Amino acid sequence: MIDGFSFLQQKLLIPVILGSLLVFVAFVFKEWNTRSSGRFVLNSVVAFVTVLALMCIVLEPTKEVEMQHQQGLLLTSGFFKDQQDSLERVYKGLEILEYNPKKSIRASLDSLTSVLVIGNGLEEFDFYKLDSIPTTYLPNEVPSGITRLKFTQRLNLGEDLIVKGEYDQPKKSSFLVLQDSRGNGLDSLQFSDASILDFSLTAVPKVSGNFVYQLAEKDSLGNRIETNPIPITILEKEPVSILILNTFPTFETKYLKNFLADESYEVTVRSQLTKGKYKFEYFNTKASPIYQFSSESLNQYDAVIVDTETYFNFGKSVKSNFENSIRENGLGLFIQPSEKLFNLGAKTSYFSFKRDSRNEFQVPNANITEEKYPFRFNDAFALNPINANELGNLSYYKQLGLGRVATTTLLNSYQLLLKGEEQAYAKIWTQILDKIVKQKEQAVDWESQTAFPKEGEPFNFELRTNLEEISVVNNEGNRVPLLQNSTVPFKYSAMTYPKKKGWNTLTVEDDSTTSFSYYVYDANDWESLRASKKIAANKGQFSNDSKENRTVMVNRPISPMLFYILFLLGVGWLWLSPKLSTEN
Repeated sequence: MIDGFSFLQQKLLIPVILGSLLVFVAFVFKEWNTRSSGRFVLNSVVAFVTVLALMCIVLEPTKEVEMQHQQGLLLTSGFFKDQQDSLERVYKGLEILEYNPKKSIRASLDSLTSVLVIGNGLEEFDFYKLDSIPTTYLPNEVPSGITRLKFTQRLNLGEDLIVKGEYDQPKKSSFLVLQDSRGNGLDSLQFSDASILDFSLTAVPKVSGNFVYQLAEKDSLGNRIETNPIPITILEKEPVSILILNTFPTFETKYLKNFLADESYEVTVRSQLTKGKYKFEYFNTKASPIYQFSSESLNQYDAVIVDTETYFNFGKSVKSNFENSIRENGLGLFIQPSEKLFNLGAKTSYFSFKRDSRNEFQVPNANITEEKYPFRFNDAFALNPINANELGNLSYYKQLGLGRVATTTLLNSYQLLLKGEEQAYAKIWTQILDKIVKQKEQAVDWESQTAFPKEGEPFNFELRTNLEEISVVNNEGNRVPLLQNSTVPFKYSAMTYPKKKGWNTLTVEDDSTTSFSYYVYDANDWESLRASKKIAANKGQFSNDSKENRTVMVNRPISPMLFYILFLLGVGWLWLSPKLSTEN
């Protein structure tokens, strides 16, 4: 095409040119015998112009025009009509666009010099569409309702489901109720005023599987105002094998072994009676006494709990076996403290301590104090707190290869049970063991990257695997393309578009046991929460600073009037020319 010119009917260009050329050749052939009359050349020129005009009428030619002040107004969900009307009065000639994440607006944006966005904003996966155009976002106010929410979507059976969040402008005397999948109330709270409120609700799931709990809001009379889903996957707790070694029976071990047995741990206890003689106890496991601590015998356990005197009185070869099992096989080791532990050097005990002269601590959320050793851990890069911000960092673990070594400054934790603080006691030991037990190898580790998957919209996920070849299929049995990380070869990212609401599944092809379940929400679920997140994301993406409009070149249609006039004049002359020749 000639620079600056184009045609709206570009797809008809070749057929129209060929047809026009055929018409012109037919005219020349018809008029060839009149070439001696003196008007053949003139008529041929007029015929060419006439055919050219007809061709332009059909093709609709356009010319590039420079645009510097063509603003657009993009209407997104939650926009207010009054705001739209106000902007249209201020900015004359605004081009109105309606945002729909399932439809493309790129063609409309190409002709705009800048864009104003009102409402809750665009979905994050559509931000790229406005990368090349100056954009100003005029945000909505954060809506009333739940604007922040946090809960663990995958739990082990027996773990607490804790739902935390923030409610903005609740109705006074209304309730929040955490319900199970059958609608039974599990925990609740009542709003005393209409200010912003942080809330926390707790439940303990009893059965494994995929469930949809509910967070319901009810008025003071118990009438439901709104209900939103909380999808959780409860995993069957795999058996955990614990070995407890003591130089002599202690109250600490007595209560600890009973707690572990009640929690379905497989527990073996070995207590020394005299030199070379031991007492063995077994809970939830078959009798299998252990006398020698070879690497093979240690590998049958996920964690070892041992008192300071027993462990540090082991010979060099036995300690070497323990450390090899920790480093190479992921064995967890917890050292029950005594005064001896705090006087050993860091190279021997794995930890470094400082005396703090504090002999007790305050149990969180209770008016109870508990004993501790008058020491604190020396902060170091290699140490990791187990119960950070809960019990004053009383327990730490140190990574050794694949496994971990841990200990605590807590003294006689069983006293919590004697004081009726079963929950605090259970929390301490559950946290410790969850951190140190041998990690079960998984063929594929899945992770969702989309907070609220919706039907027909992209769901992003990552997976980590050591499998050399892997193929993932979705609910419909279609393969999902995987993008391998160039620097971390065992890490993959992918995107799929779920086609149904509710639970969806991704599965490793030819291995139905390796799967990942995720929940696809309804478009009306968690409206306040999704709106607040979307507003925050759009505010971060599009600052409200004034931006200079860009210059764009757009194709504007050339008025067809000139071509109609040329066509009519040409046809008129060609009609009149033979008559003039006859008269002469």
